[in-house]
Amino acid sequence: MIRYVKLENYKSLVHLEVDFMKNQKKPKNMVLIYGENGIGKSNFANSFYTLNETMQTMSAKELLKKWLEKINYQNENIEKKIKRAFKDTKAIIDDCKTIDSKENMVLEYGFVCNKKNGVYRIEMDNEEIVSEKLEYVFNKNQTCFFDINRENQKINTNIFHDKNYYQEFLELLDKYWGKHSFLSILSYEIEDKKKEYMEKKISENLYEILVYLKTMCTKIKGGNHREFGIIGTHHNMLESLEEGKIPLKLRKELAKNEFLLNEFFTSLYSDIKNVYYKTTIEESEIKYKLFVKKMIYGKLKDIDFALESTGTQNILELIPYFISACEGQTVIIDELDTGIHDLLVKNLLECISKYVTGQLIITTHNTMLIDSSIPHEDIYVFETNSKAEKELIAITEFEGRIHKNNNPQNKYLKGIYGGIPMASDIDFDWLVDNLK
Repeated sequence: MIRYVKLENYKSLVHLEVDFMKNQKKPKNMVLIYGENGIGKSNFANSFYTLNETMQTMSAKELLKKWLEKINYQNENIEKKIKRAFKDTKAIIDDCKTIDSKENMVLEYGFVCNKKNGVYRIEMDNEEIVSEKLEYVFNKNQTCFFDINRENQKINTNIFHDKNYYQEFLELLDKYWGKHSFLSILSYEIEDKKKEYMEKKISENLYEILVYLKTMCTKIKGGNHREFGIIGTHHNMLESLEEGKIPLKLRKELAKNEFLLNEFFTSLYSDIKNVYYKTTIEESEIKYKLFVKKMIYGKLKDIDFALESTGTQNILELIPYFISACEGQTVIIDELDTGIHDLLVKNLLECISKYVTGQLIITTHNTMLIDSSIPHEDIYVFETNSKAEKELIAITEFEGRIHKNNNPQNKYLKGIYGGIPMASDIDFDWLVDNLK
């Protein structure tokens, strides 16, 4: 769970600090973030995905090398697409550092993992990583695991079980750090040498932090309506709910997914009477595709799920994220309400809020949620001043200045919390005449 976030020179967020533990003993299980278009909601959500990217650069380097060898540099367009998919540190900086900023970009996250507090901070200039620091609990005390910059390497030797491997890792740091982070190098080592080998070489605490940070689930909206992110679910089959192929031995897992989807959609939609998979067996595999049995003009029809509305398909994509949040993981969803009816979103979140044992952070424009059963202290608004300096503030911080008779939704829509569009009238007659 995320305790706090500090961002400096990250996209449009030049300096932002937000505390998800203010006046509380533990981080909030659910956080709703509002703000006008372009204020920085998506950028804030995107920062969690960027954090994950910084831990994948070493692996991406090897994958990129293999893919480029495979295509043999014959197609420049394919080569460019592959390089965008497997980002190195310089590409991350180019994509994320605030335009024309002279100061360094900083991502800092206070978190709770297995009921223990930690802090991870990474700082980059225009070319590479310049400092990286991790604090976490070791032997019941919070301690610095490592603090690395261009001048010094402070590493707690207790986070390594094997002295020989520690020396090997120091050589890797000397060779790669700056182009890759400590956590990226360590992550690649685990992938390359396998989990069982590495568990004997590094402390359990260090391993659990890496797993926590790498498996934060993100669903982010990008430019040109593209989506990207990570599903860190413990249930691999939840990543392909609509159709796919699986080994015969996973037949029971498919039946569990079918039961889950049937319960989910028949609860949400009065006209959906059943949700099921049509399956065929091909050699040693099961090929499956999702269908719904739907009431249409008094008759039950079998409908391919691919023909369902955009909103219904979006809900299907959200299910793995909801399950992950209920199983204790940290989940960040940008524009959760895209294409989904306001009342349906309200009902969904009011329901799931009772069962989130991890953390669910979402950005939204659905103002009905402000008047839902979700606590007001869990609702945040991006506010900006005349200098375009931004803050992310819980609406409860405004309560002392506002008349109690107005409900929170009305207060937000009247601009009392900030974070709403303040547009002038547009003269379409003049615009049309001007085109002529």
